[in-house]
Amino acid sequence: MQLKTEKRVVKLDCEKDKPLYAATVEEALNATGFGKYNFGLLLVCSWTLQAMGMDLFGTSFVVAAAVCDLGLTMQQRALLTATPLIGVVLGAQLWGYVSDTKGRRLTLVLSMSVGFVFAALSSFAPNWKIMALLKLASSTFTSASNSGAYTLLGESCSERSRGRSMLLCTCSLMCSQAVVALFAYPILPLEFVYWIDFLGINYRPWRLLALVMSIPCAATACLLQLFHESPKFLVSRGQQEQALEVLKKIYACNTGKKVDDFPIKKLLDQSEESTNQDSFLKVMWEQTAALFRPPLLKVTLKLFYLVTIIYMTGSGFILWLPYIMNNLFSVLEAGGGQGMNLCTVIRYSTEAVAFAGNNTVQEVCNDTIQETTLLSAMSYGALASSINLVLSLTCGSRKRLAMIMILTVSAAAAVLLNLVPIPIAGGIFFFFFLLCALSMGILSVYFVELYPTSLRGMASCLSVMLGRSSAFMGVNAIGALISANCEATFYAWSVLLLTAVAFSWFLPEDKKPRK
Repeated sequence: MQLKTEKRVVKLDCEKDKPLYAATVEEALNATGFGKYNFGLLLVCSWTLQAMGMDLFGTSFVVAAAVCDLGLTMQQRALLTATPLIGVVLGAQLWGYVSDTKGRRLTLVLSMSVGFVFAALSSFAPNWKIMALLKLASSTFTSASNSGAYTLLGESCSERSRGRSMLLCTCSLMCSQAVVALFAYPILPLEFVYWIDFLGINYRPWRLLALVMSIPCAATACLLQLFHESPKFLVSRGQQEQALEVLKKIYACNTGKKVDDFPIKKLLDQSEESTNQDSFLKVMWEQTAALFRPPLLKVTLKLFYLVTIIYMTGSGFILWLPYIMNNLFSVLEAGGGQGMNLCTVIRYSTEAVAFAGNNTVQEVCNDTIQETTLLSAMSYGALASSINLVLSLTCGSRKRLAMIMILTVSAAAAVLLNLVPIPIAGGIFFFFFLLCALSMGILSVYFVELYPTSLRGMASCLSVMLGRSSAFMGVNAIGALISANCEATFYAWSVLLLTAVAFSWFLPEDKKPRK
């Protein structure tokens, strides 16, 4: 009789094993729900991306205010401003390898900590060459968050909330330049000067701004200690028990229940860990080559083309925002601009400055950043973040549709800013043209969803490397093209954006998340 009872218990356990006790990591993540843990991780990953964005794009404000102190020529100024983009390219593949082999959280903590040190030291640089080297080092490290933060967040959320969470995360990246402008607004007008003898430098407000910009890197590195490694990464490395413990803690934090109440008792083996001990370079090569072989080849080509166009446009033109807005507002404040489109305003302002320069006896160094420049950056950041917030709340499961709409609106704005002969309207259309950068967040969701866990970090980092390389080329090309033929430049970019719309059409169709 006792033996019969034991057999019955075993039978019941076997019947329950699959539906209640054993599950894939994706099913286990769905069981954790969405609560305090996910919301906290969302905030920290958002701040991590914002810290990285401040390190990359905030340099333009620091350089503009340091022109006189560092004795910068126009070529040196351009090189120093673009240096962080080079750092992203140099570090992308390395951080992809570290993220896929050592962990997402470890990658972020290490990169943001070391990045903070170099970014802080750059505020004490005695000349532009040392400052460029320090910014190169800081951006090489902080750029790891461009893929690491998205990957950690995406792999710690349920399928239902993943797309929305990652789009929300993009809000902070979109407003990073606006946050720098917000800090610069009260700091740069200060007039203090402190002589530091052993460095031979005058410590002025722009150096304080550079130091303040580095602090978020250290803060996010500390806050990441409060969160766990990605359970998907742990499972991919064959660490099911550790992954299950992480999932239990996420469940307890989200629901307020006990850890032991988590309904999943066993994770199915989905280990992707390689058993052979290959060299560092060989593993990196294999991870990279796998992206360009079937069945991932078509996915890689489509996503990488979209990355090229979107980063070349969004990140490329955003660095020209102060230049274009300064020209626009200088003409408007002078009472001109009637009947002009944006390109005509730019030409008019440039020709006026050149004419004035020919009648100037002595050139005076000017390192003052106009209020309109800072206000324009803050306005764009507010606009981009607001639209991205709306998208994240309404289009979390409609990624392809959202991307097609964003790119179409951006292409239309590029045409309208040429056709509408109202300067302020041209400035508004230019803002909408820049909003193609909103697609970066959507692309990051695709990189999490369409690649296996073992290749996800490498794919994301290679996309960042390609994107920042495209942005670097775009920044340099845009200046020459706008000077040669401004209208043709925006028409050509609208055609590029329409080709991106066509590529977006062939992305996987949106599917409804599991309830």
